[in-house]
Amino acid sequence: MITDEYARTLASVNDRIRDLKDSGFYTFEMPFTAAPGGRSEIDHREVIMLTSGNYLGLAGHPEINKAVKDALDTYGSGACGARLNNGTTVLHLELEEKLAEWMGTEAAITYSSGYMANLGTISALCDSDTIVITDQINHMSILDGCRLAEGAVKIFAHNSMEKLEYVLKRNADAKKKFVVVDGVYSMDGEIAPLDDIHRLTEQYGAMLMVDEAHGTGFLGENGRGAGEHYGIIPDITMGTFSKTLGGVGGFVTASHDIVEFLRHSAHAYMFNASLPAPTVAGVLKALELMRREPWRTEKLWENTMRFRSGLIRAGFEVLGSVTPVIPILVGDDIAALRMSKELVDDGLYISGAIFPAVPKGRARFRATVTAAMTTEDVDRAVELLADAARRHNVLA
Repeated sequence: MITDEYARTLASVNDRIRDLKDSGFYTFEMPFTAAPGGRSEIDHREVIMLTSGNYLGLAGHPEINKAVKDALDTYGSGACGARLNNGTTVLHLELEEKLAEWMGTEAAITYSSGYMANLGTISALCDSDTIVITDQINHMSILDGCRLAEGAVKIFAHNSMEKLEYVLKRNADAKKKFVVVDGVYSMDGEIAPLDDIHRLTEQYGAMLMVDEAHGTGFLGENGRGAGEHYGIIPDITMGTFSKTLGGVGGFVTASHDIVEFLRHSAHAYMFNASLPAPTVAGVLKALELMRREPWRTEKLWENTMRFRSGLIRAGFEVLGSVTPVIPILVGDDIAALRMSKELVDDGLYISGAIFPAVPKGRARFRATVTAAMTTEDVDRAVELLADAARRHNVLA
């Protein structure tokens, strides 16, 4: 039954959501009716897409669609089982082999999502003898994985190497130390200082795991992410198929020993349904296209630089982003909500973040630039954002 205490808990969130919906400013879970290219459709109305993680514009590629359809005819829509039972196909094994080759590691394991990859990996490896050390603004999937871990969790101030070293030094006698960070921070677009983090983990004997969800495909010479950008290979790298590779699912690359351990210890792998074979086929084709069509990475960076410089010229504060994830500071929560709704009406879809997702007075939009955008899309997006900002006195 729903007791009064549960009712109060539900109301603490639902009342705010209802007020937001009643005000007309609720722009979440809008019904899309087309693929997430440079432009998409909300309820059959065209919008410029600045929220998708489809960085290289591969989602909906004809060759990927064909690979998915062919696998659907062969394997059906789903295995109806976990990987350890009947959920493994030759496509799963081929994908894991190609992922390990791409990332320059011995082995790979796939999960049903990036969220599950972090949850399963961190909770499996971090037992009661482990000190788990994490950046304070890591993605929620990392933080939730840390909550499931049996070891003590230590949080250090964002990107502070002084604080990280302090925690490592204070716990130097711990049997096992496990440091986990984002390679690219999903709200601010910053690249973590992995060269310094790697140096400290080597110095203090800690294992290093890096979440490369927002870096694979376009950072580093081979698109391996922030680790390759700094010339390091972490002990464990996590990535996702739902962004650059235009599909859904997650993966981890590491040594044979770590991957074998995860296959038989990570609950999010062992007790979770397998990725459908058609999805796996699509990701395999996306990996091939990513290598075959390097112009996509070039176009992504061209669009990113053009969009960022356009925002700065217009008077926006874009914080310290140097990646296709670009935060656009608005400040006031109400202004951000109103602008978000107006922008959708004007033909631009961009995700907003207000308190408590960000500190009070630091409301922002988070733009994710993609290679699928045309130059005209980029310029029009800047124009629409600037017009909305002027209406709400946001620009300096």
